[in-house]
Amino acid sequence: MRTFSLLFVFIALALLAQFVIYVSRGPLDPVTAGIIFFGFLACLVPALYLLKPFERPEQRREREKKERQKEPPEDHPG
Repeated sequence: MRTFSLLFVFIALALLAQFVIYVSRGPLDPVTAGIIFFGFLACLVPALYLLKPFERPEQRREREKKERQKEPPEDHPG
């Protein structure tokens, strides 16, 4: 899941770079600039939701602890 989130971040950064280049090059169409910026936001929002960078450390520890408890024990042949 983290790889999927990082892919969203990479696409968002590419769209942001495209937006900055488009705006800095000269005369621009506001609709096109808005569409590029909306695409940036559309990729950034799910990435931030999935990566949860603003989560408190206590909440992250609790979530990780619950995830570890949900995982079934691995059976080792032996």
